[in-house]
Parts: sequence; structure tokens; C-alpha cells
Amino acid sequence: MIELPDVISGLLRAVAFVTLFQAAGTAAFGLAFGPALSRSRPVIARLGRVAAVLAIVSLSGHFLLDAARMAGDFSGVLDPAMQKLAIFSSSGVAFGLRIASLVTIALAFPRARRLALALGVLAAAISFTLTGHTSSSAFRPALAPLLLVHVAIGMFWFGSLLPLYLVSERESRELAVRIIAAFSKAAVRSVPLIFLAGVALTALLVPGWGVFEQPYGELLLLKLALFAILMLLAAANRWRYGREAGQAFRKIVALEVGLISCVLVVTAGLTEFFSPE
Repeated sequence: MIELPDVISGLLRAVAFVTLFQAAGTAAFGLAFGPALSRSRPVIARLGRVAAVLAIVSLSGHFLLDAARMAGDFSGVLDPAMQKLAIFSSSGVAFGLRIASLVTIALAFPRARRLALALGVLAAAISFTLTGHTSSSAFRPALAPLLLVHVAIGMFWFGSLLPLYLVSERESRELAVRIIAAFSKAAVRSVPLIFLAGVALTALLVPGWGVFEQPYGELLLLKLALFAILMLLAAANRWRYGREAGQAFRKIVALEVGLISCVLVVTAGLTEFFSPE
């Protein structure tokens, strides 16, 4: 039975996923394209810092509620024994690494310190391999690198969308088209790996076809459907609207942001409440 601490924890996890991916992805975008930008650079840096702060707050709230969930009510938040269990668990290690990565990103953005941004993005992606279903599986040696690829490319894709929106809005048309074309080229090569890594992860994690008749499998199928729609929108932007970098392009980008946010929310619920077993 799902209790109130579970519900609040799930909501905080969803917010944490979206803001963490935004912060790390914005940092990755800054690494790839920041030196070429002019008018949009300060606002993109501000976006990265704000996303990092929001992620820190939501991650901290979610982590505090781990003890409440173990205790079965909110009293666990103030229970030192329960908090100790949470801190020294794999979730505690992942939480510490995520907070460190977000602090690094937030501090690195004002001066665009590239090494710090790169380390922050890498740490954020690695943190996902330290906990969850993949960390307890017998196939962990194969699952960890697959999950790292899945998460890292997802961060870059999602976190780059709002910066691209800002680039198309604030930079000259010539520069905006050039940046969009460079991003699209990178996305064409990397984004399909999200799907391939996801298929491999599913094959190694799920025990059989029967899982798709259960909530875990149904949510996986929902993620797949949303991904297919995203591919269509991305193709439209690459082959038609991206060449103009105008209002139509920004509308498609806004739709992509909304859909990937939904994917991240589904993923948060999937990993918070359900198991492939």
C-alpha cells in the first residue's frame, strides 16, 4: 500500500529527475557550444544554475523521506537510526555524488570552467549506476555501462533543448542555424543509442514477457511510445524547422521538453514504486 510519505517522495523524485537532467544537460550544452555563443550565454548559464539549485532542494527532500518510507510514517525523518541506514545505503552514496555534481555545476557556470562542468556532468550520470534495479542485478557489469550511456545521452538531449530555444530567440539567425545544425548532427549520431541501450537494459532486467502485463512493463511501454513521438518531433526540427530557427522551431522544442519531462516523470515512478521482478 502506498502511504503519504511514498506519494510525496515520488513527487520529489520526479522533480529531481527533471531538474537534475536539465542542470547536467545544460552544462553539457555549454561545454559543446558555449564558446560560440554571445547574447544567449549569460541566460543559459543562469538556467543551469537555477536547475542545479532546484535539483539540490528536491533531491534533499527526497533523501530525507527515505527514512520516513522505511519507518512507515514521517517520524522516520527525525529517527537517527533510520537516517543512518539511509545515509550508508547505495541510495545515500548516489545522493552524495549527485549533490556534489550539482554544486560543482552551479559554481562552475558563472566563469564557464570547462573541467568542472565536465566533472559535474560525468558525476551526475555515474550516480545513476550506483543504485536502483541495475545495481542489484547479477548482470550489473553489463548493465552499468548501458545505463551510463542511456542516462548521459538523455541528459545531453533533454538539457540542450531549452538552451537551443534561447539560442534561436537571442542569437543572430546565422549563428542560431549553425548551432542547431551542429546539435542535430550530434543528436542523430547519439540519440539512437538511448533506444538501443534501453532495449538492452530491458532484456537483461525483465524476467519474461509477462512483465508487460504488470505496472512495470506497462510504464516501459509508455516510455517507448513517448520516445517514438519524440523521434518524429526531432526529425521535423532537423529536416524542416531547424533550418529557419524561428517560431515553429521553438514550438517543437517546447513540445519536446514537455514530452521528455513526461518520460522522466514516468521513469521516476517506475524506479520509485515498481520492480521488474
